[in-house]
Amino acid sequence: MLRRKMPNKCRISSLARGAIVVLALWISLTLVAACVPIPEEPTTDQTIPTEPATDREIPEDSVTDRDVLVALYQATNGDTWVKNSNWLTDAPIGRWYGVVTGSSGRVIDLDLSANGLRGPIPPVLGRLSELEWLDLSENRLSGAIPPEVGNLIYLNTLYLFSNELSGAIPPELSNLISLESLYLGSNQLSGEMPLELGKLTGLEVLSLWGNGLSGPIPRELGRLTDLEWLDLSENRLNGTIPPELGNLTNLESLYLGSNQLSGEIPPQLGKLTGLEVLSLWGNGLSGPIPPELGKLLNLEMLLLYYNQLEGSIPPELGQLASLEHLDLGGNKLGGTIPPELGQLTNLEAWYVALNWFTGCVPQAWRLVRHNDFDGLGLPYCVEP
Repeated sequence: MLRRKMPNKCRISSLARGAIVVLALWISLTLVAACVPIPEEPTTDQTIPTEPATDREIPEDSVTDRDVLVALYQATNGDTWVKNSNWLTDAPIGRWYGVVTGSSGRVIDLDLSANGLRGPIPPVLGRLSELEWLDLSENRLSGAIPPEVGNLIYLNTLYLFSNELSGAIPPELSNLISLESLYLGSNQLSGEMPLELGKLTGLEVLSLWGNGLSGPIPRELGRLTDLEWLDLSENRLNGTIPPELGNLTNLESLYLGSNQLSGEIPPQLGKLTGLEVLSLWGNGLSGPIPPELGKLLNLEMLLLYYNQLEGSIPPELGQLASLEHLDLGGNKLGGTIPPELGQLTNLEAWYVALNWFTGCVPQAWRLVRHNDFDGLGLPYCVEP
């Protein structure tokens, strides 16, 4: 485009000095109008000024799933991922490694597990509003879990375990009303468990093991009646075991070991008749073993070792016909081992040493391969 040039100032031609006044006035008005500056049009070699870049977030209504994925790639050192085929290319995002899209083209499944991701989870990830499955486990993700993850209301599976995530569990996760599985284990999470987790009434798996969580186990977890797996082991949880956990009648596995729990084992746990694993080892639990545990007829593993349990072993435990692993070692239990425990013919391991038992060991335990018989110092009972 040619540059249009305008004169620096207006020049008045030499008209006849004897022109009439009306003509002079008309000329004056015309020239005044002509002297108004006209903006110059840019030439091809001119630089057109642009608005300076800012750190403002892109408005939510204009962020695409592709934008979110690009932000995730950049935040987690995507160039060093183990697999990153098609990422940041013009290929449809459904062909990017680990990405699955639905019929509308939106991301519904994102699986980048064990893929070398490093760095923080970007908050913009919460804009993948159609996401149903998110697996970023077994990486080296660090920093806090963004509360924006709570915006993923269609999410049914969230795997963030085995990373280096820190900080508190955001209570906003309670907004994930479709969530069925929540795996946050083996991180560096701290603080108390949010009471709001009790709102996730469709949850079937809650796994928070191997963190630095402290404070009590929320009673609100007793509302999660669909729960089948609860693992809070290897944290710093304290206080008593809430009796409300006895409401979790669909529970199959309960792991509370290696914490700082105290008080007695609530007899309400005897209501968990579908329970296969009860692991309470490595706490400060005291008092007797509740005889109600004898109602757990599907129990295969009972781990109560390294507590401060007292009294004798209830004979009702002899009803646990499915029991394969029994560990009561390292407590303050005493008296004789009930002969009813000789009915546990499916035992593959029994450990009861470091207690104050007297008498003899059931003869049926003689063939159990894994045992601490040598440390017990008791003979096998003589069959009548």
